Amino acid sequence: MTVFQCRSCHRAVTPSVTERSLPDSDVDEGWYRPEASSPDAGGHSTEPIVRMPPGTFAVDPEPSGPPYVLDESSGFLVESGPSGTIVLNPDDGLGLEEHPDISMRRGYCCGMDGEWGPNLVCKCGAIIATLYSDCYQVQEVRLQPDAVERCE
Repeated sequence: MTVFQCRSCHRAVTPSVTERSLPDSDVDEGWYRPEASSPDAGGHSTEPIVRMPPGTFAVDPEPSGPPYVLDESSGFLVESGPSGTIVLNPDDGLGLEEHPDISMRRGYCCGMDGEWGPNLVCKCGAIIATLYSDCYQVQEVRLQPDAVERCE
């Protein structure tokens, strides 16, 4: 079992969690809730897709979040943020608070989207994680690898 703690104040920011592989985004197997409920008239789902089961985490080796850079081969903007983010179930972040800068808490109708980067802070004020909680996206918390320490 692993606990992640804030690198600044050493407070635990997760309960004990178990490492598993990151679910493949091209395959439904391994996702905590592979099927969202049917959307209502406004297009909202009451049971959004959640990437990780409670009590688990995965390390994503790919870049995550901003800044976004142009991929010349495809012509699309791609994420070039930190590699090695720790992906958790949204309920497994302990004592994390919304970023004090309201512009960092950007989202749409149902939650924060993480488009501008980390939007959660530790109680000590250190920028710790990004919450993806809007209805149009996969639900997860991503801890910033340089902001936390892994304790076995």
